Amino acid sequence: MHTPRYLETPERLHVGSFDPAVSLTEDLPQGVDADILLLGCGDARHILYTLFFDKGLPERKLDITACDVDEHVIARNILLFTLLLDNHKNVSSRQIWNIYYHFYLDDPDIQLVGSHAESLVNISQTLQDWHTSPYGTTLRFCDETTFSLVHNIWAKYSEAAKRRGPYRGRDHWTHFNDSLYDARIKKLCTRPTSKQDVSRSCAPLAMEFAQELVFTTEQHWKRSMAASVALPAPRKNESPVVPNPIFAVPLTASSALNFPTNPLLSFHLAAAHANLAELSPLRLEEKRGTHLGAQDRLLEMALMQFADWTDAFVQAAPRTTIRFTAAECFALCYTLRYNLESGKTCAQHYRGKLGLDVLKLAESDYGIGGKAPKQFDVIDTSTLSDDVSVLNLVVSAGPLLKDHPSSTLYTTDIHHLNVVHDGDDEKALSWNAKANLIFCGLIPAEYWTNATASATADQILTAWSDENATAESRDTLFGFRLSWKQIKHLVGQNHPAPLHVDIDALVALALWVYEFMISSPPGTQFPSRDQLKKMFPRPSRLRHHHPGNMAAFLWSIADHAQVDSRQLFERFLKSAAEYRDTTKALRRFLAAFTVETPTPGLRLAESWGWRNFEQELRPPFKKWSSVPPSVAITVIVPTEIWKNSGLFTRAEDEWGVSAVEVIGHLSIPDRWDDSGNELVSAFPDVQFSFGTIKTEGSRDDDDFMIHVQEDKAGWKGSSPMIITYFAPTEYVETMFTEAVVSFYLLVRPLDSDTYQKKINVGEVFESPISDEEHVFITKYRPGATGYPVTEAALLDLKQSRRPRDTASPNQTFTVALDKTTARITTITGRVNISSPEGLKLLVDRATIKVEQPSPFTLDIVFGKDRALVLPLTFPAPVLKEGSKTRIARTSHYIEIRAPFAQPLTFPRLLDDFLFPTTLTPSSGIPATFNIPHLNLDTLPILSVTHKSRTRFLTTLTSLMFSTRERRLREETAANNTSGLSPSPRLNFKESLFTIFMLASGLQGGQTGLFALANPQRGGIHMLLFVSAIRLDGPHGSVVLDAAVLPFTKALVESKELEGFLLFLRTLECCTLTVDDAELVLWKRALPALAERCRTWMHGEGCEYVEAGRVPVSVAEGEQVLCGCGMGKLPGEFISLPEWETTAQYATRVAISPVYASPLVEELISPDLAKAVAEEMTGKVVPKCRNCGNSESEEVKLKKCLRCLEAMYCSTECQKKDWKKHRMECEESEVYHSK
Repeated sequence: MHTPRYLETPERLHVGSFDPAVSLTEDLPQGVDADILLLGCGDARHILYTLFFDKGLPERKLDITACDVDEHVIARNILLFTLLLDNHKNVSSRQIWNIYYHFYLDDPDIQLVGSHAESLVNISQTLQDWHTSPYGTTLRFCDETTFSLVHNIWAKYSEAAKRRGPYRGRDHWTHFNDSLYDARIKKLCTRPTSKQDVSRSCAPLAMEFAQELVFTTEQHWKRSMAASVALPAPRKNESPVVPNPIFAVPLTASSALNFPTNPLLSFHLAAAHANLAELSPLRLEEKRGTHLGAQDRLLEMALMQFADWTDAFVQAAPRTTIRFTAAECFALCYTLRYNLESGKTCAQHYRGKLGLDVLKLAESDYGIGGKAPKQFDVIDTSTLSDDVSVLNLVVSAGPLLKDHPSSTLYTTDIHHLNVVHDGDDEKALSWNAKANLIFCGLIPAEYWTNATASATADQILTAWSDENATAESRDTLFGFRLSWKQIKHLVGQNHPAPLHVDIDALVALALWVYEFMISSPPGTQFPSRDQLKKMFPRPSRLRHHHPGNMAAFLWSIADHAQVDSRQLFERFLKSAAEYRDTTKALRRFLAAFTVETPTPGLRLAESWGWRNFEQELRPPFKKWSSVPPSVAITVIVPTEIWKNSGLFTRAEDEWGVSAVEVIGHLSIPDRWDDSGNELVSAFPDVQFSFGTIKTEGSRDDDDFMIHVQEDKAGWKGSSPMIITYFAPTEYVETMFTEAVVSFYLLVRPLDSDTYQKKINVGEVFESPISDEEHVFITKYRPGATGYPVTEAALLDLKQSRRPRDTASPNQTFTVALDKTTARITTITGRVNISSPEGLKLLVDRATIKVEQPSPFTLDIVFGKDRALVLPLTFPAPVLKEGSKTRIARTSHYIEIRAPFAQPLTFPRLLDDFLFPTTLTPSSGIPATFNIPHLNLDTLPILSVTHKSRTRFLTTLTSLMFSTRERRLREETAANNTSGLSPSPRLNFKESLFTIFMLASGLQGGQTGLFALANPQRGGIHMLLFVSAIRLDGPHGSVVLDAAVLPFTKALVESKELEGFLLFLRTLECCTLTVDDAELVLWKRALPALAERCRTWMHGEGCEYVEAGRVPVSVAEGEQVLCGCGMGKLPGEFISLPEWETTAQYATRVAISPVYASPLVEELISPDLAKAVAEEMTGKVVPKCRNCGNSESEEVKLKKCLRCLEAMYCSTECQKKDWKKHRMECEESEVYHSK
């Protein structure tokens, strides 16, 4: 397996989540077919919402591969989808809701579950039967085993539904009821649900009603139903008492229910309490004389969305394929990658965490002629990064992305808001999610752009408004979603030049990473509690790494860095063995590297002096005709050993359970090598099961095998435990006479507060390696017919099929690393001059200068007349300042060594790299990188008639400014009379803030008409027409539904808009003054703002394609956007005279507040977060707005006479604050009341 093996007794049954639905296609161009891979797919919410999201947009075909390690999750989802596909008129949406979400059902619902499950069983006797059934085109299985498992679960559903009488089968349901009771009792011992936990489901109004959602979440956990209105009115007063088979079947097995279970959390609930316009989507209509309570409104909103989403699924089914597999995510990733390279359907990876079943894909879909996708436009990893780490997902799943600019790998991470400001933490994270992943070819788009349209304000503020919140939760972002993009497309290198790194620098990087990744094995010094809290902010964030995935990481960077991978491995292992900081425990794990990557040039056991021991016994594999570099060791642990071991009891702690890590050992007790180290090697890549073993052949034959008859009862059974792992043949041979094999357990509590208190380690079982009763040595592990395909094997296979181009490239790049900190310092770009024109200019000694048109490109300009310009596009942002240029006129090349630019260190360099857009090479369709696409027509429209209901917009939009930007705002206000900052990004955000405030009417007069004017460049350059402010629940924000009209020289000279422009002078129009830099930033951002809400297709003659770039131009008076979307606006978009003529030149755009990325800088200071939360909850203590003085006997506060809100302790303070306050000071409604 790709992560350390933890015992799980029992498995956790996940039926809910704190993560609301998102569109899986939100980063893809509309109307383009897409292949999607879901790792840890969970319930159906993301799939359903994605199909609803695409409704009304240009049609596309979707092929979705849904992977979850739990077959019960898959059985539940397919039952839902098939119920929907049947489209029975007598089955209501609410009845399907009950079946999918409720733990107890009434008789009609139970009958439906039973009859439908029975019909599924009858049509699925074989996989072929299923694929030819009415469901087989839309719903498919990736492999026979998943099909068999799900078929058996449906049979259990059918059988369970027959026990629906009030007293029938009561004993049968005892374990189910006991499981629910136990889960609820354990939940009482953990921390209560917080407003921050549920904030994403009700954002951006979480501060107003998160507490209501907390209540319903706790109630669903206790009552197993969403709310009192969950049943239709005639049955509303009935109390369903029969367990729902969908949940009862898994909970009568060895599973434990996981919190939360509230289905409301899957939906976007802000519309339930927002003041919506009369014709808004998702507006709840109350019948005359009735009134829905707060919790009932939440449920009704969820039911409305559920009905809309399921209807969209039925409509999209003919062009949608969903494939299912019950497998561990890494097993599927490596099997798919091996299938892509070789065409074979089995990569010899075990499918799950428990058991010896090897994943083998179906030949019908993945064999010759199979149509199943093997590379993907989107890979969504749900919340797996919390369990297996971001790095492991990037390395294993990243190569499955298609080579398109829009291709995206999503991870959901947990982030500390101020972690980037701590030097030690910057060092700890520098390789993980930031710059050094340049060597893996992927980077979070939000990192270099430092921009996102997803708001985290509600998560932060609800933590500060919750009296029970801890200091840690107030500094933590839960579920922060990252969009990983291929670096070459982000920087503009569709055909990237080779990337080189000095191998010594990579060895230094590898040593640092090894020490971090393989930290805290048995016997090492554990980090302090404060360090742990920052490294692992949530439970289960302990150790995700072992030599196997460390080796995979090294292979990945070796591939991208153009170094000999085996040479890198050998030098790394040798250096690690000699490294002064390598602890004895860390050294134990080095042998495990040679399992992943055999190193014939370095024999560690021999180099450590292990050859000095006399061998009385010879291992049986010495007689094999072909001895492999690694052999499989399989150990039988007698039942009485594992049953009676206290270490297998998972201790309860504050967060629920502890993790028990299993580590295989090979050692010679009480013996030491030449350096005084114990003769112990640890192998954490283990697999275990339960059952009995039968052998085939003789132990000294090549084809000696063992077969395991697995006991499906698992932990509840009484069979021996079977543990298997690989060990280097060299070690086994060297130690065979005296060696013992064992497995070691390390109990790791999942809470950093108790981490150091509860560490227990122990050797549970050991046996001489020569013990033929308990120990078996074979070529392959049980159930497998070969070695697991690793990163090394895939790279070898890829290079054998597609050898590297050995021709001298025109451009190359060399990355330099600081060997102490493992950080990138400089990147050297070299361009070979081969054109006749360039050679002549070199010989003629033409002047050469360097210019920087973008953060990633340095232009080499020949001659004063710019006779030749050679762009050198780097694989990361670099600085012209501080760069050094080498001109080799005789050797015909030019080198530029440029400093590497971190986003926060050099923010001005990346200031206008806000929402970049590029052309897809194969199709010419624009692709955005870091702004989610929206279906505007489905989003709720806010009513702006009651300001008290929209005041949250002021907070939401003001939090666009990061802590650094707030300081810059204050400096600008104090020192700059023009009001414009030297930062175009800050000015852009100031303009956005003004637009939102005036469009909502919260500050100044209300208007939806805005003009961007540059007085130094001829006045107005573009107009914005705001039609509506809409809620953007999936991203916790709001969005302006607007149209933009950029003026071009040709349009003005045509005088077609002359009448409208004359009329414009009579309208309430806000003129926003911009400078050259901000105007260019707007022009660069507009294509992304238009593409994200596009409802039309680009046509032939698209100006983007003709120009070969996006935007078309940023030059004054020239066209910015292509003409494909001009005039394609909804009917009654805006009511203005002459609008029909004007609309022909306007393009619809979706404008959201723009936030900094928490990966780069602090979003909001703790002091400000506390103050804002107190103000929004009415707990604020009156203070002087300028100096912060509180009222006392000596200090009396007086209100601003205009707004009657801002308070000051003196006239001097009011004058000092006026420059800032005047932007938001609005005449109080008191002056207008009768």
